Amino acid sequence: MQSFLLNLETEFYFLTGMDLEGFSGLLFGLLIFCFILFLIRFEKKREPLIHDVDLSNEIGNEKIAKINLSRSLIEMDQMDEAKRLLQEVLDEAPTNEEKKTIDQLLSKIGL
Repeated sequence: MQSFLLNLETEFYFLTGMDLEGFSGLLFGLLIFCFILFLIRFEKKREPLIHDVDLSNEIGNEKIAKINLSRSLIEMDQMDEAKRLLQEVLDEAPTNEEKKTIDQLLSKIGL
């Protein structure tokens, strides 16, 4: 144990150029160790880049998105799913233009 402490004191002297022995060396070493731990654990709190973003603006109109999705589903021969989406849009009180588009798509399906 004493050789270990002697090696620590010697290495500390080589690193810092200060010869600290005994209790003062132990106290100074603990202070340096605590400071290093503090620096390692220190995290700067970062502000979020985006505050209260409304994702509905990014998606656009949900009814139009469903109509476009149903159009794609019709092209992939998934008629049941397309019909379900178009029915959802009809239940949400679509505009006249959306109704025309839905009627055209439903005629493609055969309804």
